Amino acid sequence: MLNFAPTEEQEEVRRLARSLALDELRPRAREAEKRGDIPPELARTLAQTGLTTPFPEAFGGSGPIEAMTFALVAEELGFGDSGLATNIIGSMMGPLAALLAGDEGQQERYIAPFCADDGFNERGSFAFAERSGGYTLDEVRATARATGDGYALNGTKRDVIHGSRSTPRVVLARLEGTGGSEGLCALIVPAIFEGLHISDDAQKLGLIAAPSASYRLEHVIVPGEEMLGQPGSSGVIRAATLYQILRAGVACGAARAALEYAMAYAKERIAFGRPIVSYQGIAFMISEMAMKLDAARLLLWRAAASWDRQAEPETLALEAEAAQRQAVKLAKSATIDTVQIMGGAGFMQDHPAEMWMRNAAAMD
Repeated sequence: MLNFAPTEEQEEVRRLARSLALDELRPRAREAEKRGDIPPELARTLAQTGLTTPFPEAFGGSGPIEAMTFALVAEELGFGDSGLATNIIGSMMGPLAALLAGDEGQQERYIAPFCADDGFNERGSFAFAERSGGYTLDEVRATARATGDGYALNGTKRDVIHGSRSTPRVVLARLEGTGGSEGLCALIVPAIFEGLHISDDAQKLGLIAAPSASYRLEHVIVPGEEMLGQPGSSGVIRAATLYQILRAGVACGAARAALEYAMAYAKERIAFGRPIVSYQGIAFMISEMAMKLDAARLLLWRAAASWDRQAEPETLALEAEAAQRQAVKLAKSATIDTVQIMGGAGFMQDHPAEMWMRNAAAMD
């Protein structure tokens, strides 16, 4: 039977992430939303802790990635603010994809800049979801067709965090004529390329603190050396499923933040002479949120454990997608319930609940 109890080292990392979430992320969430990006000084603080450089020490990083550890970190960052957490995770996924799927030359070229003294200014991106689908491997429809010494990319991508300004800009596609995970591939696409149309996402409902863009790829010729690994390789699958796991962690953190805020408000709000938490209608909503959070977190930890022990790609894909689906679904329902519990106050910007609800809705 799997034991999900965190190790002493993981607990220390989680405590550090929780401290940063409460002391740095949550107090600056509104500022980041108005700015439309993470404040540079906050990015520098996070980089100094090593949480945003989970790369081998040979490149100057803080150590290789472990999905279970960073699932815990992602939840704590999401607990602080899901917009900023998405900003951070979205940037990390570009170099992480190079680490997991690329060769030594690609790793040196795309990871080392993130570990430099000014590496907090660097941004990566990982283009996963498409206009016609969500964040599952089966819904990847963008195609890569071999053309002599390169590949021709065609398709669309949406909600690419840091998609406008990022290096590496990793695009998830499928080798033409293949299905399932067999032909899944990751290619690095430069910003200026004939046939690549990038549109900044404007007037977003949520996750405004995580700048994003949409792509339209029309016969974009990418050199063969910009392919990370081989189509269908385990590294590509692991990169894609890691992104799903980390997104699930952020969503669990957002749900937990909503749960704790709703509980605190319900204990303080007096109606008809007693706290509203004493009414069954409110108590049942809060209890259900807590129950579903435990269930979603269990799916998340199971997927992270499978990732760490390098489970079969099919098993890993199923578990990561299940964790992500349930966590995002919970984040949306929990934040909506929190706003309902708070009544009219839930829509006021004096409280973070309305921002959390918008962020959760934008995670789909």
